Amino acid sequence: MQIFYPGDPGYHEERSGFQTGLRHEPQVIFAVENAQDVEEAVGHAETHGLEYAIQTTGHGLTTATTGVLISTRRMNKVVVDPETRTARAEAGAVWQQVIEQATPHGLAPLSGDASDVGVVGYTLGGGFSVLAREFGFASDRVRKTEKVGDVVTALEFELLPIEEVHAGEMFFAAEHAKKVFEAFHAWDLPDHVTPALTTLGDVVRVTFASTRPFDVGHLHVAPRLKEEFGVKPFAQAAGKPLPPHTYQGDNVLLSGLPLEALHEVRQAAENSSAEIFVGVLPLGGAFGASHLIKLISPRLGVEEQHEEVFGHVRSFVLGRSRNFRYAVG
Repeated sequence: MQIFYPGDPGYHEERSGFQTGLRHEPQVIFAVENAQDVEEAVGHAETHGLEYAIQTTGHGLTTATTGVLISTRRMNKVVVDPETRTARAEAGAVWQQVIEQATPHGLAPLSGDASDVGVVGYTLGGGFSVLAREFGFASDRVRKTEKVGDVVTALEFELLPIEEVHAGEMFFAAEHAKKVFEAFHAWDLPDHVTPALTTLGDVVRVTFASTRPFDVGHLHVAPRLKEEFGVKPFAQAAGKPLPPHTYQGDNVLLSGLPLEALHEVRQAAENSSAEIFVGVLPLGGAFGASHLIKLISPRLGVEEQHEEVFGHVRSFVLGRSRNFRYAVG
C-alpha cells in the first residue's frame, strides 16, 4: 500500500478521476491493495476524527472529502466462475475487466453503457444496465458482499448466459427533436427492450437493446444522421470508455410522464442559460417508477438551472436514483 500526502509526488494523480471538475482534497490518501489496507485506512480516519471517501474511477463523484481518501484502483482482481455463473470483483475493478473474463464463457454482467465504470460503486447505486428492463437492477444479482466496516471491498454476483444482443442507435438533427420525442413517447414498448432517448447539443440520440428481436421502424419519423441496428456481441453493446471531463448531473424518478410534460422538459432544457443534455429512460414494472429523467451539463454550478427543468415534472416525482447523480451533494 502507498500513502500520499499533499505535495507528495503522485498525490494529484491519485486523487483525480473521471470527473475533472470536482476533485477530492484529502489530508491523506491510502492507495489500498487489499482488505487489510482498507481496515488500516478506516482506522486512521476514525482515530483522527476524519471523514473518509472511497474512489475507484470517480465517475459518480458527488461530495469531495477533505479527510481520508481510500483509493481502490489497485485492488482490482476479478475472478469468473463459469460453473456457478458468478463473478467476484474487488472494490477497484471496472466492468471492462468482468466483460473480458466472462465473454469467453458465453456470460455477461448487468453492466451499464460505460465499460470503464467501477463495478462496486455502480452496483451499490442499483445498477441500471443496458438490459435493465429485461433483467432488472445489477444489485438484484449480488450474492455476497465483503466489507470492512461500511466499506465494500468485494462483491460476488450472478452472470447471465448472454453472448449476443439485438442493439443499436439512431441519431437525428436537433431540429427534429419534437417528432423524435413524440415517437419515443408513443412507443408500444416491449417489456424486454431497454431504450434511452438523449439530447446531445445539436443531435438527438436513441439507443435500444434486448436479447430478443424487436422493431424500431416507428422511430423513422425524420431523416437519420446515423442509424445502426443488429445482432452483436454483448461487449459491443456495453459502451465505450470516454475521456475524463467536467460534468454535473442529477435525475428524478417519475410516477408518470405525459407527453406535454416531456415536451416542457425538452423545451426548458433547450432554453436554459446552461447547456443541458436531457436523458429519458422508460422504466415500469418492478422498478416502481414509470420513467427516469436525467440532466447532465458539461460544467459545474448548474443545480438551479437543472431544478428549473425538473420543475416541469415536479408533480410526478417519486425520488432520485443514486446511479445518475454527479457532482451534487
